[in-house]
Parts: sequence; structure tokens; C-alpha cells
Amino acid sequence: MWNSFPSFPDNRVGISNIIQCMNKWVTIQLDDGTNLQVNVTSADFNYATGFLTRQSYNSLVCNGTAIQNSQQAEVCKGQWVQLVLPNHISLSFYLTHYDDQMVGGSLHSPELLGLSNRVTSVQC
Repeated sequence: MWNSFPSFPDNRVGISNIIQCMNKWVTIQLDDGTNLQVNVTSADFNYATGFLTRQSYNSLVCNGTAIQNSQQAEVCKGQWVQLVLPNHISLSFYLTHYDDQMVGGSLHSPELLGLSNRVTSVQC
């Protein structure tokens, strides 16, 4: 009975395309033109862990204050902060790394899945 349904290929670009590029730098374009450069090092149903270039986000907010330098970031490492993307989408981000070129940490997978319908291209 269930086998009688026709199969339709799913050609949408999304999170699964990013997982195929695991441990490589990936450019993700969203439907509003926002470009993100990420390197996903691990992912499961709870978290995606990796790095994001500094050009890929507007700000990191820790305890209500935007992180401006390494000293401020050091105090916030090991905590959940707000990662604000250029399109003003805000995501919870567990900060583990901060330097002049990138930040590292984890994002909640369910939050990322909520963005998957906005992904228009993935290039690794």
C-alpha cells in the first residue's frame, strides 16, 4: 500500500548539502543574498560544531554586550552567546574559539534546520 506513492526527487539545497562538505570551508548563500563561510567539524541531531568567519556575522552578544575583542571573548568562552547574522537573524551559539579571522563553537541543530528552507546554494 505505501509503495504505491510515486517518489519525487528532493532537489532542494539545504543542511544535508552542508553535511556532505564536513571538515571543509563552505560558502552558504541564503535567499536574501546573505553569504556565510562555515566549516562544520561535527553535527548530530542536537548540535552542529565548527567555525564561522568573522565576515559572516554582524555581532556576538554576550550578557547583553557585543564582543569587540579577544579579552571580552575570553570571558564569554564556554557560554551561550547570541550570534547575529548580517540579515539580523539571531542564533544561540556556544562560544569556544575567537580570533581575528573566525569564531568557533556550536549551534543548536533545530535552529539550523529552521533556516534550511532559506539556503539557496552550498559550495565547498
